[in-house]
Amino acid sequence: ICAAPAVTLTPHGLADEPATCYPAPAFRAALKNPVESDVVVSGNVITSKGPGTALKFALQLGEELFGKEKADQIAAEMLVSR
Repeated sequence: ICAAPAVTLTPHGLADEPATCYPAPAFRAALKNPVESDVVVSGNVITSKGPGTALKFALQLGEELFGKEKADQIAAEMLVSR
């Protein structure tokens, strides 16, 4: 989330696929394949733009771990539209 994909994942080759991060030019330039989406799933790596997208990130993690139906159920119970 936020700058972490650019600062911690990229130097170790873990963000070579499409990824997103905080939209500051220096961070975006560090990504090999930056994407504008709030949350991006690339293989087993999930990235998100920043603190404001943390809930979307959490629901995506839930979907990856427990399936879309469960993530949608949790979102509905939280009054969040996906």
